[in-house]
Amino acid sequence: MRLEFRVLGPLSARCDGGEIELGRPQQRAVLAALLLAPGQLVPTDRLVEGLWGEDDSRWPKDPVGQIGTHVHRLRRALGAPELLVAAAGGYRLAVPREAVDLFRYEAAVAEAVALRHREPSRARELLGRALDAWTGGRALDGVPGEFAERARERLAAGRFAAVKALLDLDVALGRHVEAVEPLAVLAAEYPQDEEVHRLHLLALHRCGHRTEALAVYEALRERLDRELGLEPGAAVVELANRIRSGEAPASLRRLPRPSQLPSDIPDLVGRAGLARRAEQALRAGGGAPVAGGAPLAGGSPVVGLSGPAGSGKSALAVHVAHAAQDAFPDGQLYASGGEPGTVLAAFLRALGERPVGGAPVGELVERYRAALAGRRVLVVLDGVPEPGPLLPATSGCAAVVTGADPGALPGDAVRLTVGALEPHDAHELLARIVGVERISREPAAVAELAEICGHLPVLLRTAATRLAARPWWSVADLVRWFTERG
Repeated sequence: MRLEFRVLGPLSARCDGGEIELGRPQQRAVLAALLLAPGQLVPTDRLVEGLWGEDDSRWPKDPVGQIGTHVHRLRRALGAPELLVAAAGGYRLAVPREAVDLFRYEAAVAEAVALRHREPSRARELLGRALDAWTGGRALDGVPGEFAERARERLAAGRFAAVKALLDLDVALGRHVEAVEPLAVLAAEYPQDEEVHRLHLLALHRCGHRTEALAVYEALRERLDRELGLEPGAAVVELANRIRSGEAPASLRRLPRPSQLPSDIPDLVGRAGLARRAEQALRAGGGAPVAGGAPLAGGSPVVGLSGPAGSGKSALAVHVAHAAQDAFPDGQLYASGGEPGTVLAAFLRALGERPVGGAPVGELVERYRAALAGRRVLVVLDGVPEPGPLLPATSGCAAVVTGADPGALPGDAVRLTVGALEPHDAHELLARIVGVERISREPAAVAELAEICGHLPVLLRTAATRLAARPWWSVADLVRWFTERG
């Protein structure tokens, strides 16, 4: 039996080539939620909130029972009850990711993005085939519920990024004649996206339509001034000036590649398993399944690190980002604290966009996501109080977030808990900083020092640094000093 599912358009399912009747709208909504995380456990409470929202006053009398009824009917409709598994307070659809058109599409887009500099023709071919998977105007068309609506927004953002990347490659490969009309359509749909308009100008100019290109530029300039009180960015202005002067414009603007990660910590110990899972999730980027969670459907994988103060969440985030940075050749962005508007403006400058001080956060988010479209960028948000607006939304990017409220992360983020170190790891950390010989002489005092520090790496590192700076102190001396200070 071969099952295939489509979410890039109206939700549908086929078995051995025959269409499956999926039943009522809410039943289809349950299936959609399970399909966006195939093979992963989807908690029942997420299904309830996805169908009826977070306001429980709008819920039916027995929402959990209704979910169970929908699942029962879906089992019958699919003709394979064993594929829809109930476990640990939720449900899991046991089908491979390749059975869902979304994940085949995302894998092709990710491969194209990785190849666009080395093999642009191959990248263009992959993107074209990937976009053919969309069978309608909207993903999950006709599926009700807040979960489906949020998924539609993410998938639409991913599609826009892929279409823009395709047209970018068309212009770069000399296919400007074919690109003019779709760029005009895209520019009308996204009237404030300057990169789309820059490509439109360039394609028009290469087709010999200088007057039309300058008219498009003037319309953009007037619109930005009227609606936002802003001038076009430097790249668009430079291109317009070159067209006006008759100079042959450069084919593509060289985009900056920010590298904002702090230095990695060489003595990170006891975190190998967590680091491996986090790196795997980041590298998945919408492709391979991830242990412990699923990547964002139609968007970017998000890894959330939580734990007590001093557990080393920040150090682990930076370490993982360094380990995975080769998968994000277009740069790495980093923020420690800060309000969304301030961080967004800084990120936009790092990505080569002009400063946009004073603009509302919603507009900054739109410009930020447009700047990330078609690029592979890793974003690290360390203790940022409101990470939501700063999370990338398109395939090819990823984010690591520390210290955020679990509710502030996407429902399908990979959540990892960073706790205290095991006693032998605490001993190793002290030995790395202070020296093996010095630490091995006082095992009892070392154990007591680790206990005082709660086996937390930040406190252990502080204590070890103090000890290393005082070679005449024994470990017992430091324990006594801590004890006397209370």
